[in-house]
Amino acid sequence: MPAAAQDITPVSVQLMEGVAFIGEGGVELQSGVDDTAVASFWRPLQYNHQGEVLAGRMECRAAAKREPYRAALYQLEQVHAANLAQERLRGFEELDTRSAPGDVVSRLDVMGRRTSPLRYQVLTYVAVRTGSDLVSIRQSCTFLRDGRVYRQDFMRYVDRHTSFVIVLPPPASADPLTAPTLDSLVDIET
Repeated sequence: MPAAAQDITPVSVQLMEGVAFIGEGGVELQSGVDDTAVASFWRPLQYNHQGEVLAGRMECRAAAKREPYRAALYQLEQVHAANLAQERLRGFEELDTRSAPGDVVSRLDVMGRRTSPLRYQVLTYVAVRTGSDLVSIRQSCTFLRDGRVYRQDFMRYVDRHTSFVIVLPPPASADPLTAPTLDSLVDIET
Protein backbone atom coordinates (compact mmCIF):
# COMPACT_ATOMS: atom_id res chain seq x y z
CA MET A 1 0.00 0.00 0.00
CA PRO A 2 1.53 3.38 -0.98
CA ALA A 3 2.18 5.97 1.71
CA ALA A 4 -0.39 8.75 1.88
CA ALA A 5 0.90 12.09 0.63
CA GLN A 6 0.35 15.20 2.66
CA ASP A 7 -2.22 17.66 1.31
CA ILE A 8 -0.28 20.79 0.33
CA THR A 9 -3.30 23.04 -0.13
CA PRO A 10 -2.58 26.35 1.64
CA VAL A 11 -4.31 26.54 5.01
CA SER A 12 -4.85 29.80 6.89
CA VAL A 13 -5.27 30.23 10.65
CA GLN A 14 -5.81 33.49 12.51
CA LEU A 15 -3.11 34.24 15.10
CA MET A 16 -4.83 37.42 16.27
CA GLU A 17 -7.20 39.98 14.82
CA GLY A 18 -5.54 41.25 11.64
CA VAL A 19 -2.76 38.62 11.47
CA ALA A 20 -3.11 35.23 9.78
CA PHE A 21 -0.54 32.50 9.19
CA ILE A 22 -0.65 30.51 5.95
CA GLY A 23 1.14 27.22 5.42
CA GLU A 24 1.27 24.73 2.55
CA GLY A 25 0.88 21.55 4.51
CA GLY A 26 -0.35 20.47 7.93
CA VAL A 27 -1.42 23.55 9.93
CA GLU A 28 -2.99 23.43 13.39
CA LEU A 29 -3.92 26.18 15.80
CA GLN A 30 -2.89 25.65 19.42
CA SER A 31 -2.95 27.67 22.64
CA GLY A 32 0.30 29.20 23.78
CA VAL A 33 1.36 31.17 26.84
CA ASP A 34 -1.10 33.86 28.03
CA ASP A 35 -3.81 32.63 25.60
CA THR A 36 -1.63 33.49 22.62
CA ALA A 37 -2.61 31.53 19.52
CA VAL A 38 0.25 29.44 18.10
CA ALA A 39 0.21 28.00 14.59
CA SER A 40 1.95 24.64 14.26
CA PHE A 41 2.98 23.67 10.73
CA TRP A 42 4.79 20.77 9.10
CA ARG A 43 5.41 19.40 5.64
CA PRO A 44 7.68 16.79 4.09
CA LEU A 45 10.52 18.08 1.92
CA GLN A 46 13.00 16.59 -0.50
CA TYR A 47 16.49 18.04 -0.66
CA ASN A 48 19.01 17.61 -3.43
CA HIS A 49 22.73 17.54 -2.71
CA GLN A 50 25.08 16.75 -5.58
CA GLY A 51 22.40 14.78 -7.40
CA GLU A 52 21.39 12.87 -4.27
CA VAL A 53 17.79 13.22 -3.05
CA LEU A 54 17.36 13.30 0.71
CA ALA A 55 14.05 13.08 2.56
CA GLY A 56 13.28 15.54 5.31
CA ARG A 57 10.67 17.49 7.18
CA MET A 58 10.01 21.18 7.86
CA GLU A 59 8.39 22.01 11.22
CA CYS A 60 7.36 25.57 12.12
CA ARG A 61 5.65 27.40 14.95
CA ALA A 62 4.32 30.95 14.63
CA ALA A 63 2.68 33.39 17.04
CA ALA A 64 1.73 37.07 17.24
CA LYS A 65 0.93 39.51 20.01
CA ARG A 66 0.04 43.17 20.41
CA GLU A 67 1.88 45.35 22.92
CA PRO A 68 2.55 49.05 23.54
CA TYR A 69 5.03 50.48 21.05
CA ARG A 70 8.62 50.70 22.28
CA ALA A 71 11.43 51.65 19.92
CA ALA A 72 13.62 48.83 21.25
CA LEU A 73 11.04 46.21 20.19
CA TYR A 74 11.06 47.60 16.65
CA GLN A 75 14.84 47.10 16.32
CA LEU A 76 14.68 43.43 15.37
CA GLU A 77 18.46 42.89 15.28
CA GLN A 78 18.55 44.02 18.92
CA VAL A 79 15.61 41.75 19.80
CA HIS A 80 17.48 38.78 18.30
CA ALA A 81 20.71 39.78 20.11
CA ALA A 82 18.77 40.00 23.40
CA ASN A 83 17.37 36.49 22.84
CA LEU A 84 20.92 35.21 22.33
CA ALA A 85 22.25 37.10 25.38
CA GLN A 86 19.44 35.78 27.59
CA GLU A 87 20.19 32.24 26.37
CA ARG A 88 16.71 31.71 24.95
CA LEU A 89 18.48 30.35 21.86
CA ARG A 90 21.01 28.17 23.66
CA GLY A 91 23.11 26.18 21.19
CA PHE A 92 22.02 28.27 18.17
CA GLU A 93 24.92 29.11 15.82
CA GLU A 94 24.03 31.97 13.46
CA LEU A 95 24.99 31.36 9.82
CA ASP A 96 23.14 33.98 7.75
CA THR A 97 20.73 36.89 8.16
CA ARG A 98 18.33 38.75 5.92
CA SER A 99 16.87 42.10 6.97
CA ALA A 100 14.02 44.17 5.50
CA PRO A 101 13.64 47.28 7.69
CA GLY A 102 10.78 49.70 7.11
CA ASP A 103 8.89 52.58 8.70
CA VAL A 104 5.73 50.54 9.36
CA VAL A 105 6.78 46.89 8.87
CA SER A 106 10.22 45.41 9.55
CA ARG A 107 11.38 41.82 9.12
CA LEU A 108 14.50 39.91 10.13
CA ASP A 109 15.25 36.30 9.17
CA VAL A 110 18.13 34.48 10.86
CA MET A 111 19.34 31.08 9.63
CA GLY A 112 21.42 28.96 11.96
CA ARG A 113 22.11 25.48 13.16
CA ARG A 114 22.02 23.51 16.36
CA THR A 115 23.92 20.38 17.25
CA SER A 116 23.10 17.20 19.16
CA PRO A 117 21.33 16.36 16.90
CA LEU A 118 22.44 18.53 13.98
CA ARG A 119 19.53 20.49 12.54
CA TYR A 120 19.07 23.80 10.75
CA GLN A 121 16.64 26.48 11.85
CA VAL A 122 15.25 29.74 10.46
CA LEU A 123 14.00 32.33 12.97
CA THR A 124 11.71 35.05 11.63
CA TYR A 125 10.98 38.30 13.49
CA VAL A 126 8.34 40.73 12.16
CA ALA A 127 7.32 44.02 13.76
CA VAL A 128 4.30 46.04 12.59
CA ARG A 129 3.58 49.53 13.91
CA THR A 130 -0.08 50.46 14.38
CA GLY A 131 -0.49 53.83 16.05
CA SER A 132 0.73 53.57 19.63
CA ASP A 133 0.85 49.74 19.45
CA LEU A 134 3.30 47.25 18.03
CA VAL A 135 2.36 43.83 16.69
CA SER A 136 5.20 41.35 17.13
CA ILE A 137 5.18 38.21 14.99
CA ARG A 138 7.60 35.34 15.55
CA GLN A 139 8.19 32.17 13.56
CA SER A 140 10.65 29.36 14.11
CA CYS A 141 11.16 26.71 11.40
CA THR A 142 13.31 23.64 11.99
CA PHE A 143 14.55 21.39 9.18
CA LEU A 144 14.94 17.72 10.09
CA ARG A 145 16.40 15.01 7.88
CA ASP A 146 17.02 11.31 7.95
CA GLY A 147 20.70 10.49 7.57
CA ARG A 148 23.21 13.13 6.50
CA VAL A 149 22.54 16.84 6.83
CA TYR A 150 23.76 19.39 4.30
CA ARG A 151 23.46 23.15 4.54
CA GLN A 152 21.14 24.75 2.00
CA ASP A 153 19.32 28.06 1.62
CA PHE A 154 16.58 27.16 4.08
CA MET A 155 15.13 30.69 3.96
CA ARG A 156 13.76 29.94 0.50
CA TYR A 157 11.77 26.99 1.90
CA VAL A 158 10.30 29.28 4.58
CA ASP A 159 9.37 31.83 1.88
CA ARG A 160 7.91 29.16 -0.41
CA HIS A 161 5.79 27.23 2.10
CA THR A 162 4.77 29.77 4.78
CA SER A 163 3.55 33.36 4.84
CA PHE A 164 1.67 35.89 6.91
CA VAL A 165 -1.30 38.01 5.90
CA ILE A 166 -1.31 41.25 7.86
CA VAL A 167 -4.36 43.52 7.72
CA LEU A 168 -3.73 46.19 10.35
CA PRO A 169 -4.35 49.94 10.29
CA PRO A 170 -1.23 52.01 9.56
CA PRO A 171 0.06 54.42 12.19
CA ALA A 172 -1.12 58.05 11.94
CA SER A 173 2.50 59.15 11.38
CA ALA A 174 5.81 57.46 10.68
CA ASP A 175 6.68 57.68 14.37
CA PRO A 176 3.65 58.32 16.61
CA LEU A 177 5.77 58.82 19.74
CA THR A 178 7.89 61.58 18.20
CA ALA A 179 5.31 63.16 15.91
CA PRO A 180 5.51 66.95 16.19
CA THR A 181 2.77 68.85 17.93
CA LEU A 182 2.00 72.54 17.70
CA ASP A 183 3.69 73.00 21.08
CA SER A 184 7.02 71.80 19.66
CA LEU A 185 6.68 73.29 16.18
CA VAL A 186 9.51 75.64 15.13
CA ASP A 187 8.24 78.14 12.58
CA ILE A 188 10.23 79.06 9.45
CA GLU A 189 11.48 82.62 9.51
CA THR A 190 10.51 84.63 6.46
